Amino acid sequence: MRIKAAEKIPWWTPNLIVAGLSSLLLRQAIKYGSTALISLNCSTWYTIAFLLHIPYILILGFLLCGIVEHVGYYFRRQATEKPGCLPSILPKVCVQLPMYNEQAVAERAIKAACTIDWPLESLEVQVLDDSTDPEARFLVEKVCAEMVSCGYNCQLMRRQKRSGYKAGALEVGRHQTEADLIAILDADFVPGRNYLRRAVPYFFDDNGCFINDLALVQTQWGHLNQDESNLTAAQSLWVDDHHSIQMSWRSATWGFVNFTGTAGIWKASAIQRAGGWRSASLVEDCELSFRHLFAGFNTRFVKEIVVPAELPDTYTAYKAQQKRWTQGWVQLQRLHLRRLLLSYKTGPLRKLHLIYHITISWQWCLWGLWLLVQPYAVANSMWLGELGIIIGAVVYAVPSLLYLLFFTAAASFETRHTYNMKRSFKTFTQLFYRLLPYAILNTAMLPHQFTSFSEGLFGAMDTEFERTPKTASVSGEKISKNKQAKVKVHLPYVAAEVFFFFYNVAWTLVFLRDGKFTSACSSCAVALAVATIFWFYGDHVDRRLFVIPYSPSTTKIHREESGSEDFVATNLREIV
Repeated sequence: MRIKAAEKIPWWTPNLIVAGLSSLLLRQAIKYGSTALISLNCSTWYTIAFLLHIPYILILGFLLCGIVEHVGYYFRRQATEKPGCLPSILPKVCVQLPMYNEQAVAERAIKAACTIDWPLESLEVQVLDDSTDPEARFLVEKVCAEMVSCGYNCQLMRRQKRSGYKAGALEVGRHQTEADLIAILDADFVPGRNYLRRAVPYFFDDNGCFINDLALVQTQWGHLNQDESNLTAAQSLWVDDHHSIQMSWRSATWGFVNFTGTAGIWKASAIQRAGGWRSASLVEDCELSFRHLFAGFNTRFVKEIVVPAELPDTYTAYKAQQKRWTQGWVQLQRLHLRRLLLSYKTGPLRKLHLIYHITISWQWCLWGLWLLVQPYAVANSMWLGELGIIIGAVVYAVPSLLYLLFFTAAASFETRHTYNMKRSFKTFTQLFYRLLPYAILNTAMLPHQFTSFSEGLFGAMDTEFERTPKTASVSGEKISKNKQAKVKVHLPYVAAEVFFFFYNVAWTLVFLRDGKFTSACSSCAVALAVATIFWFYGDHVDRRLFVIPYSPSTTKIHREESGSEDFVATNLREIV
């Protein structure tokens, strides 16, 4: 769906309008208190109550789709994916490593890619280095030269201008290879030596012939630092759920998953047929995936093959990553939602799920709107809690709580491949605890994600690709900060978080005045979550609230034995 960005007004103007309208609702509640302005049971009351509940009704729809995916997993995709047979003459594979000032992880990534187990005459590694930092450029040159001297086909490619960002680099590299398959790995991913031996067979049938309509084999993301902090633990939960459960089910049921930007292998001819890489949105990986969908290709996900990677270890870096992803997904809708709705031919159930798939970022917008209007609905008795506390709990609390518990349990129980450990009650509880930091993090991220959604919907399409800085974080090791890493912090995002905090503080006071203590606790919890995460602004340069110096301990992290240490150590040893 193409929505032209306004040229005369800033993209954040709708945010100001929403904030203004919300403030009017708050002002009315402060002025009139709990006195109902409209008589109960009249048509006007029902109309306003319904309008206020539209965001929540749509949220319930998204939760239902999520439940379908999780329940469906146990019927359609719990079994192990079966690979085909490799042909006698192995296909040529090109491993692309897009980089931009990755001095913290560049050496590890290049060596891991070059030492993958595959015939040297059929393997080439393209280091697509757009670095501007002299130290990073020198390091990449040194490591590439070292790999070449060891007999590996390691090609260093640089561009005069960083046009198209990551997508532009991948497209330039694609035209410089004659490989049959192209594997793409971000700089913080550490593949095992047997990565290609395990993943490439999925492109072939039992007779060793290419599966013609298969364009992509996407593998599972693992983690190098999932237990470094509550932040990385929370991220590991939703990544595990998205990969182990959601993508597994989507692959088995509909034959389509989007490329996640890394840890995947493309058929080179399929990329060519789909028109190559484009920098039309900030999620070039998903954009290419949907063009393959429209071209009639299938894509495949294999949860049994895990490539561990680094999770952002600072809140400021995590916000930058989430801004790019949420904004990019909305841009993707501007590009392809119209075609999906009107011209793409497929079954009704598959189309319904694909619509859910491409519009999933709307959940942030809906949750943000709901938390803005819900206090007003409660204050003016325009909610079902007026019929009794049990009914209110069942309608407003139970659906989200059940979904949270269900997906956390499933993600914690079905990640034996990710953490290379046997399923037991002990390991389950060690993973299940992530529910609490996840809930706090997602609540606190609402104003930031709401703003990302607005910029994606109303902002320009040709925005800067802001990379997520890497620090070579590995669980159980000292944290190696990349002092060169820079993260941009944007004023509209900070302003949204400040407004959301004071808005919920004000509603807390209103509810306390009116004797609605349960609602006061709810608004207070939201305000505290936002304030807690806001405190960490600047943590990528060891500061708090942007300016307060803070020097965290870099001593070794002690944790209970979970099996993940052996998995990480094994993958790192394979590089040597």
